[in-house]
Amino acid sequence: MNKSIKHLGLTRIANSYVARLEQSQKLKEIANRNNYPHKVKLLREKITQEHNFWSDKKNSSEKKLLDIKKDLIFIESQLNKVDLNKERIDLLMSKYGFS
Repeated sequence: MNKSIKHLGLTRIANSYVARLEQSQKLKEIANRNNYPHKVKLLREKITQEHNFWSDKKNSSEKKLLDIKKDLIFIESQLNKVDLNKERIDLLMSKYGFS
């Protein structure tokens, strides 16, 4: 019986840590919704990965690669801008699988 009480206590502690971590992640996501420099950084990483993947692929579609290159050029143009194109950034966030 003593072991089950200890196990129950550890389970509660673990569950509370997991709940706090999940809540923290949700708060970070909410905070970054309008953080466009952060979005640009995420998109740059993702689009660069996509570009590298499709560039290395032997039978890659030229149309697909050209589209990715255009997105990469746009994102890199946004890196040091003060007035960001938020509408296009949001479209790219959706296009590349960010919620």
